[in-house]
Amino acid sequence: MTINWTPPQTLPETTTSLMHRLAITIVLAALVLAFAAVFALGALREAPLTNSYAELAAGWLDGRLHAENCFDGDCALFEGRTYIIFPPLPAVIALPFVALFGVEFAGFIPLSLTFFAISGLIWWRILSHLNQSADIARLLVLLVLFATPLAFVTLRGDHVWFYAQSCGFLFTSAALLSALVWRNALLVGLFIGLAFLCRQMTILYIPLLYLFLLDRDTPLFRIDMAAIRRAATLLVFPIIAVAIYLAYNAARFGSPLETGYAYIFPAAWDQEVAPHAVFLIDRVRELGIFSGEYFLFNAVYMFFAGPHVAFSGRYLTELGAFDVNGASPFLVAPALLFAFLAPLDRRFWIGLATVVVVMAPTLFYHSNGFSQFSAQRYALDWLPILIILAALGLRRAHAGPLALLVAYSMTVTLGMIAVGGILATSPA
Repeated sequence: MTINWTPPQTLPETTTSLMHRLAITIVLAALVLAFAAVFALGALREAPLTNSYAELAAGWLDGRLHAENCFDGDCALFEGRTYIIFPPLPAVIALPFVALFGVEFAGFIPLSLTFFAISGLIWWRILSHLNQSADIARLLVLLVLFATPLAFVTLRGDHVWFYAQSCGFLFTSAALLSALVWRNALLVGLFIGLAFLCRQMTILYIPLLYLFLLDRDTPLFRIDMAAIRRAATLLVFPIIAVAIYLAYNAARFGSPLETGYAYIFPAAWDQEVAPHAVFLIDRVRELGIFSGEYFLFNAVYMFFAGPHVAFSGRYLTELGAFDVNGASPFLVAPALLFAFLAPLDRRFWIGLATVVVVMAPTLFYHSNGFSQFSAQRYALDWLPILIILAALGLRRAHAGPLALLVAYSMTVTLGMIAVGGILATSPA
């Protein structure tokens, strides 16, 4: 007996590929629209008197360096006066708005969204320059904007810490654009100097930025007039920025090296501290701002901890709380590991060394960022380097896996923001 069997018809490979591409495009577009809705809702709900940079700017307009109020808790009490301890540039940016609307200015989230959008344009320019695949460049832009802590700090821009990071990320991105695409040492120095006045650790980018200014065949340690001019041009604005910051410290606390952290969490303010933040006060008072005791905690959250929500109630079926210490950026955004596909040349090794140098102090710091859902916000200080390395290593063939990982990371980030919003609006 002869059996005639006809194999099932399958779609041509090109058709299947197009369907996959269409499906992931729809998913990514829907996620972007969902983020846009969340951002819009956050901006509409922003309340006044929540960001201490408004108080700092208002003080300057009144001719004083101290503040009359502290909206965020992380302030210093020095010689009977309250001081906002954070670097000054974000307040400079807010200054005209505070001058117009007063200390009640409630537009920090729209400001952060503006920085967010400009950062997106900058990263599109950088990534399309570094990688020949437009698909890879687009996906990495989505990774930067919606799968790293940038989306979270943008949404929380109504508070001093997150707003400062939005500013710092923008200027760090501009410095990288100036080095990698424009090849302009003066602009590189200007933008990294501005970044330093938002986030101090970004000053450690300077050796890597110098490397990015070199042609591929130019020896790193060649010393000639061109190298001297390049280095001198690069360093002009960072030196000015450091001088401004040291003078600002001296004017406030009597010492150029005193940032104000020695005077945070005074006992006089204990009654104003939120219960879930008490452990930070105990750490600072008993162990110090930096301590080896913090390493294990910070390392676990940096490398191993995933997003975590606690359930409550008799049956553990009710949302109780989220882990305010966040989650590892490598678990939330595993696509960052594509950085290790980059060519193992001097850009990779110096880039990786810069990541380690910028990250290392935060592992011994009393706070790992705190009040964060699915992020480690301090990672924003070094994540741009991993994105650049990933762009150097990824090829068109990686677009499919990269798209899936980006969609996953965007979903996790959006989901944890949604859970945080539910918990924030739930009755106690």
